[in-house]
Amino acid sequence: MSILAIETSSERLGVALVDEQRVRASYEVLAGRTHAIELPKAVQRVLAAGEETLASLTGIAVSIGPGSFTGLRIGLAFVKALAFRFRMSIIGVPSLDVLASNALWSPRLVCPVVDAKQRKVYAAWYRTAEGKLEKRSDYQLVSVEALCAALPSEPVLFLGDGIGVYRQQLEAALGDRGACAPPELWWPNAATVGRLGLERLRDGLQDDPATLVPMYLYGHDCTIRRPAVPTPASPS
Repeated sequence: MSILAIETSSERLGVALVDEQRVRASYEVLAGRTHAIELPKAVQRVLAAGEETLASLTGIAVSIGPGSFTGLRIGLAFVKALAFRFRMSIIGVPSLDVLASNALWSPRLVCPVVDAKQRKVYAAWYRTAEGKLEKRSDYQLVSVEALCAALPSEPVLFLGDGIGVYRQQLEAALGDRGACAPPELWWPNAATVGRLGLERLRDGLQDDPATLVPMYLYGHDCTIRRPAVPTPASPS
């Protein structure tokens, strides 16, 4: 059973080909251009390297956020088109789960923090045991202050691009209880999207391409504003 995995929730674009034993091919880049330009080429490169075709895949896993509004729209639209065309299973994977999986080895509480702009972060916290991840909170859109106040009173490992913006606040709020992961662990990994997608697929879980939507949390992130309508001039 082989699946294609696509991660577009952050600045880093990732594509991976994963089966039940290994990662057969992967490609990741901190895309300077839009994901819409890079994604088709990345998929072609990964499939060629893994000696696979779209028609022979079991399914396709995709990160569903929270994260970049534009990136999530691009990734999900691309995946839905492939799923409909090739009649593949589609599996949505929350991006915070993917990010937290970068620290499965940590004995600390694991808390991904993703910059959500407007002085807020996307966050959740997890415990890890025997290589398994257990989510212990809801997915949240909160201020750093509110997040730190809500965290359990125990050592915490933060990871995610929110560290680049809020490191001083996180360290000041938690003191010795808080630790920040190095930058190489700040990004969701496409191969992990694939692994988590395979786990869901083995459990008989998949999503309907017609109804799967990104996890936004930020209500007005997905609001398209209409152009302002000029006010008619008052008759003279």
